[in-house]
Amino acid sequence: MPAYNTPGVYIEEISAGPRPIQASSTTDTGFVGVLTLPTSFLAGKGGAANMFLPAAEENAQLAWNRAIAFRRLLPGTTAAPSKDAKAKGKPKSGSDNRLQGLIDELLPGSWSVSSPSTDENNITLTSDKGDLVRFPARRTLLSVKSKTEGDKTLKQWDLSFAADEQAVMELIAGHAAPNNVAHGGDLSSVDKGQSVTVDVSGIQDRMQKAASMMTGMDSFESWRRDFGQELFMEILMEARNTVSEGQAAALWETLPAAARKAWDTWLRSHPGMRRLELGVRGFFENGGQTAFVSMAIQAAGTGGPAKRKFLEDSFDGISAVAMLAAPGLDFSWQQAILEYAGPAGRGDLFAILEAPRYYLTKAPRRAKLSPFRWCESDSPYEVAALQTMSTPQSAELRFSGYAADEMLDRAVPRDTSGYGAAYAPWLIVDNPLSTGPHDRFVVAPPSGHVAGVIAATDLKPGGGVHKAPANEQVLGVADLVTEISDREQGALNMKGINIIRHRPFAGIRIWGARTIASDPLWNYINVRRLFLMVERSVRDAIQWAVFMPNTAATRADLKSTIASFLYRLWKEGALDGDTWSDAFEVQCDGQNNPDVDVRAGLLTVDVQMRPVFPAEFIRVRFQQSPMRSEVSE
Repeated sequence: MPAYNTPGVYIEEISAGPRPIQASSTTDTGFVGVLTLPTSFLAGKGGAANMFLPAAEENAQLAWNRAIAFRRLLPGTTAAPSKDAKAKGKPKSGSDNRLQGLIDELLPGSWSVSSPSTDENNITLTSDKGDLVRFPARRTLLSVKSKTEGDKTLKQWDLSFAADEQAVMELIAGHAAPNNVAHGGDLSSVDKGQSVTVDVSGIQDRMQKAASMMTGMDSFESWRRDFGQELFMEILMEARNTVSEGQAAALWETLPAAARKAWDTWLRSHPGMRRLELGVRGFFENGGQTAFVSMAIQAAGTGGPAKRKFLEDSFDGISAVAMLAAPGLDFSWQQAILEYAGPAGRGDLFAILEAPRYYLTKAPRRAKLSPFRWCESDSPYEVAALQTMSTPQSAELRFSGYAADEMLDRAVPRDTSGYGAAYAPWLIVDNPLSTGPHDRFVVAPPSGHVAGVIAATDLKPGGGVHKAPANEQVLGVADLVTEISDREQGALNMKGINIIRHRPFAGIRIWGARTIASDPLWNYINVRRLFLMVERSVRDAIQWAVFMPNTAATRADLKSTIASFLYRLWKEGALDGDTWSDAFEVQCDGQNNPDVDVRAGLLTVDVQMRPVFPAEFIRVRFQQSPMRSEVSE
């Protein structure tokens, strides 16, 4: 307070009393991905000079991804393979059949090609070990040629005159990987004599940072390119201890465009990046506006970074994040994001979880499942390779034991207070990495699409966080991996597994609004998310009261501040009650702030709210009108 001694005008600013509360974000979503790297990398040569490429992968899909990305980078060229390079692929028999030569180069062991007379529309490759790879004969790439042996004329498959070997390899890869037939492993663009071992955990520690914000797929692609460049530099510095960060950046800039594109192709087709892209794409297609993406890096076959620390480093500093998803990752990651979302972690997030890929359908013969239908593998992915198909169809056989009590209780992570919700089944969507008609569609995890639907429900007119994000159409989906009936959904719904279904004349919709809570007070998604929004909004808006005098005036200001915010929510329909006094109550006075608490520096505000509950079951009761008899005199 100034001393009023000298005559004049004095300006003072005094407290204006209650401060308005702005509702916090409810739609910004954090996405978690995991990139598995081999520990061995090989020095590149030719078009791949100054690069270190991943060593041969045991996983079939990863091996083909590596070949598709880097096969073009042959010595002495950065474009198509040279004549000398093509000659390397001649078959061991010495014939001039280019298809047989390409197959000998691509596939391990010895393989024979079926005769055109057997099937004019498909080609079958058979190995000396009994493995089979069958793919359609695309006439733009493959043709039938005649060959004379003695007095016999034989027909055989061969590459067309102007066929692109890269396209043929991608065609073979699309059918070989699902049958667990890997690429042969040899690439002319690598120097086998210069193998190096990299410290993947060290790369993860150095690349760990807060999640990156993006507002569309253009932002995501820009982030992926930046992430790829940083990863390239880290691997280069690991491989060559004498290379500084500046030198690594300069080497990246001097790489031919084809080499940088090959690196980005390999990164984009990696299982971890592919799942993340499908999830983020589904988020934006369904109305999501802002995503925060963080990618963990781990060595193949290891447990990877500590999940809680990774989540804390990625999202603790980003208060805008309100939801969290880990598209296509295994049970341990689903459990980690649920725990981080709840009171044991940040306590103000909502986790969007996924049921196992084969929870409702029978798994293929090669898949190994746990007793609770999660895939068992040495990778962090729920399935090692995402299934592709030429046409979207729900053709998988149903698994009949999904409704067992123990299966329902343990197939998805659980908590007490409903800080997450689980969704099934998985979706069939357009494949952004399609190489032909055989893989136009891909099976994708549902969490990204669901997050987008929830965000759109919050933002649309008449919507809001208090509206259950159900009976909303899921966009960008061609089909579901299986169909669930009303009777079948009953057990799933009561256990909090929300089903995505075809609805008559309404398309594909989310048909459930339950959390995974064990406490029935928190059964519904909109109730839990409403409380999270109010709690976050109030917490962030009343920081002004910290260190204010704990007097009746301060307590009255706090009460008015919070009550005004809740009154606005009641007027918007977010709270239930005929009058505002029925909808909420705020107490902040001497009754709940005794003198002993005041002297301890504690100020208490008690808030009670009456949320709106969804009309999950609508009961329509019909009754026949009783007969009336009239007696006339």
